[in-house]
Order: sequence, then C-alpha cells, then structure tokens
Amino acid sequence: MRLKGRDYSLPDLYFVTICASQRQCVLGRIVRRGVELTPLGHIARESWIAVPLHFARVLLHSFVIMPNHMHAIIEIADTGLAQHAARLQERQATAAQSLQPGSLSIIIRSFKAEVSRRAGEELHSRSRIWQPNYFDRVIRDGREFSDASRYIQENPLKWESDFENPSLAATPPEKARLAQHAARLQRTARIDEA
Repeated sequence: MRLKGRDYSLPDLYFVTICASQRQCVLGRIVRRGVELTPLGHIARESWIAVPLHFARVLLHSFVIMPNHMHAIIEIADTGLAQHAARLQERQATAAQSLQPGSLSIIIRSFKAEVSRRAGEELHSRSRIWQPNYFDRVIRDGREFSDASRYIQENPLKWESDFENPSLAATPPEKARLAQHAARLQRTARIDEA
C-alpha cells in the first residue's frame, strides 16, 4: 500500500485514515452532526494527541475520530533531533528490518498498539480494535493540505452518505472505489512536474 521506494521517515505531511476492525462502530456515534466518542474513542483521541510526546519530529494537524475510523494530517518535521519510538513488542527480524525508526508506519503502529494496550487495561477489552495497516496520501502542496483539512472537518456532517457507515444498505460500485479515504484528494499539478 505504501509508495514503492518512498522513505516514509523523511519530513513531509501525510493524510492518513485508520479503520476499526470490520468497520465496527466502536469509537463513537454521530449525534446532531457531531461525533460523540465512546470510552474507546476517548482513549484513541488521548493516544493520538500524545503521539508527539513519543516522536519528537511529529506535529499533528487536523484530525477527526469517526464511529469506525479516523482521519488525520500528520507531519514528520525536519527538526534535526533523533527520532525514537516508544518501545514496541518483539517482532520477527524481517518485519523489524523493513520498518524505519520514526517512519509513518512506526508512528501509526505505535498509536494502534497504545490504544489496544489501554483498552485492555482500562476497559478490560481483548477485542481486536483496528484493521491491519492504514491508508495514506502524501500532501504535496497547500491546496491538498486545505482540501484534506476541509475533508476532515466536514466528515461528521457527511456520515449518512459515508462509505464507512455500516448502516448504509448497499454500496454502489462507484462509492466502493472511493473507500480508501486518504487516496481521495484531487491531484493538483506541481510546477516541478511540468
């Protein structure tokens, strides 16, 4: 799912979407066109806000936690500081070698692990919370940043027609193609691409 050959630990802005396991609405519900978080949703929110405490180069921008997914703009900044993640559980050597310290993958993985850990401790939940992986899009310019910020802000208002809303009876094929939210921003030409 990641761009081939891209170093996701380099400074950049990313629009990410992280989905709950099996599209279950475990993070909140939409009430009067706003999001009312569940206890698990509050843990997710607190854990997301704490990400920069564990990753010195991370800046958080707009984000929204929806009933069964979240959208966020995350920036990996060029601070000149070392980048170290919170300690993760042991994993196979091949997986460890493919993940760059301080990369977007490590940041998202640490966030998901923290939410799962806290859910186990505080809510006594052993259920799987997240789908594997996540969706991302590199934000290339101010217009894409503005589009992503607006999309995040307006997302709760569009829940009734959101593909991620499991209460929708059927999903037309054209909406199914748009399910990967982070890939939905329109492409804008850059001067250096001309």
